[in-house]
Amino acid sequence: MLYGAYGTTGLLILEEASRRGHRPLVAGRDPVRLSALAHRYGLEPVLLDLEHATGDPLKGASLLVNAAGPFFETGAPLRELCLQAGASYIDVNGEIADFVQALECDARARARGIAVIPGAGFGVVLGEALAAHVALRLPDAAWMRMSLAAANGPSSRGALRSSASALAQGGYAISGGQLRRRPMAFPTWRLPSHDPNGATPRFAAAPRAELVAAHRLTGIGEIVTGIPLSLAAALALRATGRIAGTLMSRWARAASSTREPSPRASSVALRSHVWVEAGNRAGDHLMSRLESGEGYRLAASAAVRAIECVLATSPVGALTPAQAFGPGFALSLPATRIIDVP
Repeated sequence: MLYGAYGTTGLLILEEASRRGHRPLVAGRDPVRLSALAHRYGLEPVLLDLEHATGDPLKGASLLVNAAGPFFETGAPLRELCLQAGASYIDVNGEIADFVQALECDARARARGIAVIPGAGFGVVLGEALAAHVALRLPDAAWMRMSLAAANGPSSRGALRSSASALAQGGYAISGGQLRRRPMAFPTWRLPSHDPNGATPRFAAAPRAELVAAHRLTGIGEIVTGIPLSLAAALALRATGRIAGTLMSRWARAASSTREPSPRASSVALRSHVWVEAGNRAGDHLMSRLESGEGYRLAASAAVRAIECVLATSPVGALTPAQAFGPGFALSLPATRIIDVP
């Protein structure tokens, strides 16, 4: 079952799943959009309002894919339905708070014999794959820094509200082996450049689920994740992050009547990048880069590959994508490669 099938990411997942021969149940809370989508693809619709779910809404489904953000609203109730029904759960979430909550379902998921796999989308899949690669290159790494630059064609209200929620909650980092609060957008950094004339983007620390995934996979005790941001914007965000996030969240909710943009507007020529740097206490330092495609299409490809892996191997427990499918999972996605920076 694909929940949020008519949203920006949901449509891309449905297109990719259909191309690969899948015929999922399509679910959502908007009866008009859901009916039109089901008719267009010849699929069975399931009207599912999470605030008023009754009976057995997951009947007939062994696996639910949640493509409907913001995940701080949809993640917990859908996981609860999955745990009750004995159906595995996958989402494409990058929200740190809901990602942590999903991983806390491990004991219940194991008791039910199902998998709970959050983050099977863009950032977590690519970030933890590159983190695992760098950790193998520097086994005694004491710190790690992850810089993520997604190239996205379309956008969505769910993604906007997810970003706003992250800002409103404040910053995080892995410090002393624990997830700890930190000021938003602190610190900032530039990537090392071997070209004296080449400009490099500035990144600022941001609370992303990749933090938790990278630490869970590598055990490195000091990790920070960041996104491209100018110094002026980072300073402003550092001063007003929670207030800005609250205001942006209210604006996104008020704009909920706006139609989602078409996912076909995205460009296949866009390239996303992730850089991971690591260092040890002896002063050794190295970096690797991962290149891939447009963010939303990549998230759709990752979600469908995750679906196929769960159906084929039946993992059990609350797991990150790399824990469930191996750290090389990201390299099975189209146009994705890792390059070790000299």
